[in-house]
Amino acid sequence: MYWLEVSVVTDGEGAEAVAEALRPFAYDDGVVLEQWGDESDPDPDALETAVTVKIYIPEEDDNPAVRRRIEEIIYHMGRLYPLPEPLFRLLKEEDWANAWKENYHPFRVGNRIWIQPSWIELAEMDTAVADGLQPDDIVLVLDPGMAFGTGTHPTTQMCLLALEELVQPGMRVLDVGTGSGILAIAAAKLGAEELLGVDTDAQAVKTAVANAIQNSTSQIQIRAGTLESVSEKGWDIVVVNILARVIIPLLETGHLLDYVAENGYLILSGIIAEQAGAVETAVKTAGGRIVKTFTMGDWVAFVVSVTNNNL
Repeated sequence: MYWLEVSVVTDGEGAEAVAEALRPFAYDDGVVLEQWGDESDPDPDALETAVTVKIYIPEEDDNPAVRRRIEEIIYHMGRLYPLPEPLFRLLKEEDWANAWKENYHPFRVGNRIWIQPSWIELAEMDTAVADGLQPDDIVLVLDPGMAFGTGTHPTTQMCLLALEELVQPGMRVLDVGTGSGILAIAAAKLGAEELLGVDTDAQAVKTAVANAIQNSTSQIQIRAGTLESVSEKGWDIVVVNILARVIIPLLETGHLLDYVAENGYLILSGIIAEQAGAVETAVKTAGGRIVKTFTMGDWVAFVVSVTNNNL
């Protein structure tokens, strides 16, 4: 059996649209977004502008009609926004799940967070990279699999930066759309005592559970479900790293701010810069106040307070 890898190179603005267009063809709705910095630098201050959107299609679903349909979709999208033709690559069964790992290296986010791929031992790391690991670093050992959340994408990195600033020992943290579990694990290692991650994707739930175990973060619960399925309220921090088109309804009709404790914070990410205004309006209408904005390339993240707090 083989797997068909479909990839399209775009930028931050185009990545969301391409991901949503390719998602219906992807195995388990899994879409991988890769945005790399300097591979020789464990502290990538500036990510490359290019974002590679990838999906994987099993052999039984690969046929000329599917490939032609994907080409047509990207072609028509390219009439509105410059896009190259999609690239198709065949991978053996044993290679498909690991196809992206060759580009995934240890690296730092913020001042204390170190992302360590689970398949790379410290002893195997390049000396220059290993020397970048500090004694007081919080090490996140991850195998994201096909779930969203490798730490390389700006949306995830901005959430990690916000968590590094906000999390205090003993806090309760809710991670909506947990993906690989990277944000919940980071919050746990920063001192949060009660954590819940929810995701609608079965593969993400499985991956997040495995990563939580790998990091010895037993205080994290992972569940399949939506925000609506969460009965617990009063979270010190609620983090939502999804997409603007999902975040806005959660604010408008999903009572998202009701899940945040008094004096707590809501972290919103997955927002293209051109969508920031619409999200900001939804935040204000719901009764929140944006107290900090992170920007990275074409992406924006907000820290929202439901009171008159200041960071």
